[in-house]
Amino acid sequence: MKCNNKAKRGSNNYPSLYDIFKPGDRVTRSRVGKNGNLDVYKGIIMSMNSKHLEIFWDVIDGKYRPKDIEFQFTNCTLDDIFEGSDKYSPIKREGYKNRHILKLY
Repeated sequence: MKCNNKAKRGSNNYPSLYDIFKPGDRVTRSRVGKNGNLDVYKGIIMSMNSKHLEIFWDVIDGKYRPKDIEFQFTNCTLDDIFEGSDKYSPIKREGYKNRHILKLY
């Protein structure tokens, strides 16, 4: 899940977080779990600034607040948000595509 575009990774060529996210948005990301399966995490943006998102993760694979959750809050940097890491996928807002497809003319 690591970025293949090394020229962009770590640079400030990312769009503004305020253009994509707002506090209260539901977000999702996935990671390879302990058992080798892909775990899907869902959470809510609690706070944000121009370089970080504070996210409360409350759903794993459709289960609300499972007792085996390893972390509940994360402070994600721009690289984590847009590129992901070795274990985690990039963060995406839930329903993002649907909001831009439906336009009133």
